[in-house]
Amino acid sequence: MKHLNSQSVLGILGSGQLARMTTLAASDFGILSHIYCNEKNHETLSPASLVAANTTRGSFNDLEKILDFCQSCDIVTLENEFIDQNILEAIDQKFPGKLFPNSKTFKKIGDKISEKKSFREAGLNVVPSAEVKSIDDVLIFCNKHGYPAVLKSSKGGYDGYGNITLKSEDSVRENFSKLKGDLLIEAFINYKMEVATMVARNSNGEMVVYPVAHTIQENHICHYVSAPAEISVQLEEKIIHAAKKAMESIEAVGIFAFEFFIDHNSEIYLNESAPRPHNSGHYSLEGCETSQFHNHVRSVFNLPLGSTKLNSPQVMMLNLLGTQNKIAKLSPIKDFMQVPRSYLHLYGKKESKIGRKMGHYTLLGDDKKKMFEQLQSLKSEYTL
Repeated sequence: MKHLNSQSVLGILGSGQLARMTTLAASDFGILSHIYCNEKNHETLSPASLVAANTTRGSFNDLEKILDFCQSCDIVTLENEFIDQNILEAIDQKFPGKLFPNSKTFKKIGDKISEKKSFREAGLNVVPSAEVKSIDDVLIFCNKHGYPAVLKSSKGGYDGYGNITLKSEDSVRENFSKLKGDLLIEAFINYKMEVATMVARNSNGEMVVYPVAHTIQENHICHYVSAPAEISVQLEEKIIHAAKKAMESIEAVGIFAFEFFIDHNSEIYLNESAPRPHNSGHYSLEGCETSQFHNHVRSVFNLPLGSTKLNSPQVMMLNLLGTQNKIAKLSPIKDFMQVPRSYLHLYGKKESKIGRKMGHYTLLGDDKKKMFEQLQSLKSEYTL
């Protein structure tokens, strides 16, 4: 077990809202956070830099600077999965046992092609997919699995970016060249529900799993999260078993998100994973006895993990997305702050952009229908 002291330092490669909330959780244990920020605008403080003890600015491709950064930290973790595999391996080689998740884990899931292969080999039911290098490869896959299908960039896509839905052979020919880098094609699952769960695992192999939550998407972006999902006990157990199996198969340490499709026959498909805190788990800050960020810090420092039990019969979350391209200002903010058992989080981003994640808002209660109506009303009225 890692022994903490007043000078323990957690290094985070990345400086957005996930690093910010991890930093705040670490401070509850007396851990200082050192942020590696790759934002080019040196005049604007990143969300995490506003609360971290120290910030280093540099490129994610600057190996020497990243290694110097790691030297100053007791433990290093990542906010995203976009850092080059060679850099992660160099960190592990120079500082063995300092990076979590480590480069061996990242190699198995660092891109969507490797991720699908790793989980399929572990015996998990994943969305049917194939690596493609030509239009003919896509057409062969679509002839087998049908349309629509989803063409994806293997690395770097999120929130609808790096994805194109293909609806016909003409659509394949028109869109294939629009995405760059390694590509894969995925079958379209006609799902009735998309759900997610978080799993934390420490170096001792101790694991805890968060309640399965229903994620409601609009245009490939998560707008609402509701926990617990309205599914049978048997289906919940099946999803939790799959998530734990996925975690063990890649020997993961830290907190991971696992997203699943549930089809109309109650079959589950592991869609994607994320080797870090995740938007679908933000509700846990107030909604669970131990938040995903606190358990992430506990797991990478190899500390005992905390309870993931819900603090309320129902927990719902609304993502606050930018509605305009201007200086960020939530209006009317008073409407959010007057609702009982509500919790507003703004990430400190100076500039708002349409669709940009600017904050989130969580409700605790026991009347799911009423809570959802409250969130829908707020969503329809706010500007940010």
